[in-house]
Amino acid sequence: MSRLRVPAEEHETADEVDLLVVGGGSAGCAAAITGARLGLRTALVEEMPFLGGMSTGGCVGTFCGFYTGEKDGSVVPLVGGLPLEIAETLKSRGDAYGPIPFKTAAVMPYVPLGVKLLLEELVRREPNLHLRLHAKLTHTVASDGRIDGVLVHGRSGRLALRAHVFVDATGDAELARQAGAATVKGGEIQYPSMMFTMQHVKLDVALPRLGAFVALVEEGFAKEGLPRRTGNLIPTGRPGEVLVALSRVSLGGRPLDAADADEITTGEIEGRVQAMRLADFLKRRMPGFEEAFVSDTAMRLGVRETRTVDGEYRLTEDDVLAARKFDDGIGRSAWPVERHRAGGETEWKFLDAGTWYTIPFRTLVARGFSNLLVAGRCLSADGGGFASARVIGPCMLGGQAVAAAARLLVRKNAPARDLDLDALRADLANLGVPL
Repeated sequence: MSRLRVPAEEHETADEVDLLVVGGGSAGCAAAITGARLGLRTALVEEMPFLGGMSTGGCVGTFCGFYTGEKDGSVVPLVGGLPLEIAETLKSRGDAYGPIPFKTAAVMPYVPLGVKLLLEELVRREPNLHLRLHAKLTHTVASDGRIDGVLVHGRSGRLALRAHVFVDATGDAELARQAGAATVKGGEIQYPSMMFTMQHVKLDVALPRLGAFVALVEEGFAKEGLPRRTGNLIPTGRPGEVLVALSRVSLGGRPLDAADADEITTGEIEGRVQAMRLADFLKRRMPGFEEAFVSDTAMRLGVRETRTVDGEYRLTEDDVLAARKFDDGIGRSAWPVERHRAGGETEWKFLDAGTWYTIPFRTLVARGFSNLLVAGRCLSADGGGFASARVIGPCMLGGQAVAAAARLLVRKNAPARDLDLDALRADLANLGVPL
């Protein structure tokens, strides 16, 4: 096989900040906005032309992990600070509604465009925050357990960026991988999906029939080869508009590996093929959808799992289901263990009503690195722990926590593993985070 030699490069530093966040999804936005609000000179780089990650580009359609159910049937917030501010702002603007009870948990449906616009608004308000869209991480320079800087490629070419603290919020642990930190790929990664939007739905006809939708999809799986046994129709709150969660993308019967360049290419295309086929099924079989049409698919495949970081602690399924509280807990979560598995199945393991676990800060610290923190889907967890903590609420809590941690690390010039955890929790409590 022939080889291509790449010449050595040297770049002037384009920016040097306190906190550099790579990845502008839910976790990355929470980290960057919180860091800037705390007075840190902050940079946020995102390879897409918009913010929000899977919540916007993947059109997830529901905020999960923001609320939970109590034993008396009431629904209460689990998050605080920026995540709750975002949820309440979206509701006040008509871009979200709920929360809606879901067994012992709860969800809040939202309009993806509303989230996209709000995140941009929040970022633009912060004078300490420099956002770069269309900026893809290409190189990371690290030695002796410390990142010195990164290169990102954008419309102006390559830019060298340096920071005191780096946050990997890429969703795929890409910054950690490039830095040489240990990463883990689960033995049974979850299947991705392609969300799509249908308009001109007769909601007055469709909504009363949602109870029959479960049996309809099960029948379609058996008789028409639908890709999954269960799914969701999510009214956005806008007239005649529904987000559809019915897709499941596989490769040869196994989960598609979205960390592989060829497989993600195949998956993006297959996802759109599935969307059109599933829309046809709904038009034929679901009352109220007869005259509906697909207005668009999500801009990107909805990836649930690729790589995670090997952190100072790995959150386990037992931790989740036992509702464990950790001394270094940075926020509460009660989302069930939700695993999208083979055979079109979705496996659920719910916590008891009124219970929750806490997310250990150690799951956000890359093992062996002094200035690399992680947030969102990069957190350190086993398959079951990850299946609960990967949703938007816990991701945003992690982003908020690493920003507060970064301020302490900048002040003390200390490695992340030696962080004053009492001071961190006190700072988070001051931000309004229930601990």
